[in-house]
Amino acid sequence: MKKLFFVIILFTYITLAQSEFRSNREIIQAGKYYNSEIHYFPAGNSFNVFYIYKISNSQLFFEKVSDQFKAGIAVNIEIKDSAGQVIERGFDNQNVTVKDFDLSNSDEHFINGLIKFNLPKGKYSFFPIISDLISKRERRLSPVKIDISDSDSILQPIVINPNLNICSDGTEFYQIINNSSAVPFNQPTISLIIPVTRDGIRKLKYSVFSAESTIIKDKNIDEIIFLNNTISICDKNAILSKSSDKDSIKYFVINNFSAGLPEAPIRIEIATDSLNSNKQKFNIDVIWIHKPKSLIDSVQAIKFLEIIEPREIVSELLTKKDYVNSLNQYWKPKDPTPETNYNELMNEFYSRIDYCEVTFKTISGNSGAKTDRGKIYIRYGAPDSVKRDSNIDDKVMETWFYKQLKRTFIFIDNDGTGKFQLVGNQ
Repeated sequence: MKKLFFVIILFTYITLAQSEFRSNREIIQAGKYYNSEIHYFPAGNSFNVFYIYKISNSQLFFEKVSDQFKAGIAVNIEIKDSAGQVIERGFDNQNVTVKDFDLSNSDEHFINGLIKFNLPKGKYSFFPIISDLISKRERRLSPVKIDISDSDSILQPIVINPNLNICSDGTEFYQIINNSSAVPFNQPTISLIIPVTRDGIRKLKYSVFSAESTIIKDKNIDEIIFLNNTISICDKNAILSKSSDKDSIKYFVINNFSAGLPEAPIRIEIATDSLNSNKQKFNIDVIWIHKPKSLIDSVQAIKFLEIIEPREIVSELLTKKDYVNSLNQYWKPKDPTPETNYNELMNEFYSRIDYCEVTFKTISGNSGAKTDRGKIYIRYGAPDSVKRDSNIDDKVMETWFYKQLKRTFIFIDNDGTGKFQLVGNQ
């Protein structure tokens, strides 16, 4: 059995109204907590409303049953109208079974679920209640407010994986990313699709603004796809499926949307004509999902560069007042994809720092990244194989083998505290 869900979990609170968005950046940035989105589409004189949710395996309470690990989640939604009256309830249960214990702790494997409602236009508050099916613990989330209007011809943008996939039943689909409507900074190839409800709209243009500047101004959106006006779950993914029938609606596509965006809140303005007579504004967070913890504090992140750089260079970086910019400027010449703002090499370096801080931390509490094993791991990555035994003095030894580099590193724990010292390499 394992530990987490609701015991130490902090759930995301999102307000997802049309033209309004708020999020807890730190929680979404961790990339493993509860994420939810609400999207709606016209259906005759009413609207089909879809509440989709996602939670990683690492936040669930797993129970071992025979040779498997099982977990589950129940999501209950109570909807109140603008007068505070309960007008609808819905629920969904999802279960997951894994054979590998490591998968039960994974931040990369998720439960995805969906609850569908049909509502007339109006203002509503959604009250979610999340229950763990194994531990029986329950958590009430803050209400989510939406304003459904039949006058909006441009609906809430949706973040999707641009790759067209095929379900086990043969349905072609696009996967909805669902980071609580946040745009992932570290996935520059994602697409933003914008549903429109009027057939006569043939072109859109958009502008993007940060708090400091105009990032994109009046750029045309020409690419269009036709998808269903229904969100569904297929092969454990929340999806929009391709369609050519009467239930399909038009979506305008912005490819590689986050490539040139800063890691910060933005406002996107979308208009149907050059006069901006029909313009919608959406506030969206651009968030580095799974951002390395060692990058959160810019000063400490600069100090970690001592592992690969002379102390003089690090000291010079620390003399500059804008530590975030100083750090980014250091990594910019090393960026393998300079056409995007996301730097893969920077992410890899600090991801290795995070790993070493946890894995090689000594009993005395010394930084794992600054141990000998940590420094080697950060420079060369994970070894192809590790051999652990004892020497003639009964000291624990580790030998790391790197096949492609044709290098071997030998470490000894001389004092029994886990502080392995490098004693040889070849």
